[in-house]
Amino acid sequence: MSRNKENIKMQLNRRLNELLRIRQKKQKETKGTPNYNPSRSEGVHSVSCADTYRKSLNTFGEYCKTQNIRSIDQIDEKVVEGFLQSRRNLSGHTISKDLSAINKVLGSNYTPSQFGFAKRTADKIVHNRGILTANSTAHLDRNQAALWFAYSTGCRRSSILTTTADKAIRDEHGTVIGFEFREKGGRCRNAFLLPSEQAKMTAYVDGRIAALGANCRLIDSCDSSCNPHFQRGLYAQELYQEMKAAKDDGRDIYNGHRDIFVNRELYERAVSRYKSDTVCGYNPRICAEISQSLGHNRISVVIDSYLRK
Repeated sequence: MSRNKENIKMQLNRRLNELLRIRQKKQKETKGTPNYNPSRSEGVHSVSCADTYRKSLNTFGEYCKTQNIRSIDQIDEKVVEGFLQSRRNLSGHTISKDLSAINKVLGSNYTPSQFGFAKRTADKIVHNRGILTANSTAHLDRNQAALWFAYSTGCRRSSILTTTADKAIRDEHGTVIGFEFREKGGRCRNAFLLPSEQAKMTAYVDGRIAALGANCRLIDSCDSSCNPHFQRGLYAQELYQEMKAAKDDGRDIYNGHRDIFVNRELYERAVSRYKSDTVCGYNPRICAEISQSLGHNRISVVIDSYLRK
């Protein structure tokens, strides 16, 4: 007799397939939907994200089989907790990744903390946050330009070798004040350049254009083991201090160009979740602006993963 019913792994994969929105414009969840989350978009828009979710869901499906779970409808909080506890010896990143996949297909809002897992603050994140491996090449001369670029712009690793000179954003005086990046899921964002690095970056970009042309790549080399993401964290910390000083002094750190770097709608959505003037000792409004330059638009990520020591 042929099988006419999907097993739990097949059901989880089918549900993920139903959520695929590759190359489609992101749509945020609307109020009133079950387990409404204003920061979550409907569907999965990235191929790499879908592949990551699928790996986690297949592992989760194998666990469900051992618990005699035959249908997605049978999966409840207790099942999810049992799965996560069975993987407690793995990293916080893995736990968070697995839970994200489960939340996506179930439409739930489970968090690691409700299952007894500690928040992933910067001092507990050992991958690519400054705790260097024995084979790190961050000290080599060939990587210094890449690390400086990551520090100055807060860009992700994927942008270091792909950003070209024509993506520089300049003010009315020709000074480079930011860059346009296209990163996760093909999304574009304008990242604000650290004010302390703007003069140096302008000279660097102009020099590259003079030597190689207007569409030249800005960085020639970046080893996978040189740890550029650590510089991204330094960017967030430095930018927070500079923005806070500007706010205290009544200065406009953007010099009239704030709308280039800060999407007002996304900004208001991010800060609306916080009623206090400080969150863990940080100004959430400043963090919301930094978050947009980092490509997150999540204040909690800036505080927990980049600012808190």
